[in-house]
Amino acid sequence: MSNKFRKMNLVFASPIPVYEIADFERINAEIIKEIDDRMKNEAGMVRSNRSGWHSDLDFFARKEPAHRELAQKIMQCLADATQRVANKEALKNLRLECDGWVNVNPKGGYNVPHDHPGAFWSAAYYIKVPPSATGGMAGSIEFIDHRSAPPGQGLVKSPYMRSLHAMKPAPGTLVVFPSTLKHWVHPNDADEDRITIAINAKIAVDPAKMQQAKVEAAHESNRLVPGLEGPGGDAPQLPQPAAKGKKAPAKRQPAKA
Repeated sequence: MSNKFRKMNLVFASPIPVYEIADFERINAEIIKEIDDRMKNEAGMVRSNRSGWHSDLDFFARKEPAHRELAQKIMQCLADATQRVANKEALKNLRLECDGWVNVNPKGGYNVPHDHPGAFWSAAYYIKVPPSATGGMAGSIEFIDHRSAPPGQGLVKSPYMRSLHAMKPAPGTLVVFPSTLKHWVHPNDADEDRITIAINAKIAVDPAKMQQAKVEAAHESNRLVPGLEGPGGDAPQLPQPAAKGKKAPAKRQPAKA
């Protein structure tokens, strides 16, 4: 008699939704021009990037046409990703608050291992991904599990127990991942710039929706009060205390069958 396999439980899995942005060829061509103009006028900053240009964290507030169009499409994908992993009922009074920035990595540019504390989702959108000069991992994003791989993983090569996972998405791809998932970007070895948008999305309470929910809840509780269910209904009467010196009338006992 052989043993019977029941099921494979994937515990503490990290969801990484991947999207292709609609009409990305046109959007990418237009946004590259807008980024070139920004680089001429903005100094940028240094965060996890080594070499290259890192914009301010204002991508979702920009007014340039391609920036605005891409920001809207990215937010649609982030909302969809959230719906796919969340309790639908819990999302009624919540909203996503996003910030983002442009990364331009020239030859030799890369991003050191890091995560994005304070957010729910992080994401990377790929505008320009030049082919590697060596055909290797150059320019790839690599995710790092904070747990080390178990002994023997190097021999069995289990896809479930690996501690590293690398991806090299094509232009037009949006990769979404939990913000706590540590990652880094391999150095770009091509002569062309590698251009991406990095994104953080926080879960926040929507004040307008919460207020509406309170109004609806109050309306519902009023509607269920006896005496107020229909038009012209009287408010329920509270019992009156008995006058001094007089006993309250005894309660009538129900008749017995």
